[in-house]
Amino acid sequence: MKTINDKKIIILGAILLVFTIGYFVIVNKVSYAFVNDYDPDKSYNETIDIIKKSAVAYGTNNPDLFKEDDTVYKKVQDLIDANLLVPNEDGNIVNPLQEEENLNENVIKIKKEKDKITVEVDS
Repeated sequence: MKTINDKKIIILGAILLVFTIGYFVIVNKVSYAFVNDYDPDKSYNETIDIIKKSAVAYGTNNPDLFKEDDTVYKKVQDLIDANLLVPNEDGNIVNPLQEEENLNENVIKIKKEKDKITVEVDS
């Protein structure tokens, strides 16, 4: 009887060891998923890209803008008012480089050449 109980203890110890090692491996892998690698420059570039894409959509959906001239100047606030950009709770598009500033008053140059719309954002 003593050898059967000894084998059970060894097997249970081995199972406990495997689960313990597995636990530490999983915790180590999951903990790196919460690393904060926020880059303000990258976030700013992404924000400007979103503004540019929204301005292209604005120009595409409003062909009447280009009746008088091929170049139109709008502000970021105009895109917010047209529901093409989602502002924060204060109604602003925040500048990721300086969070106390917003980009609402930045000028967007929308130019139509033939059927192609190009956009430049004053930054």
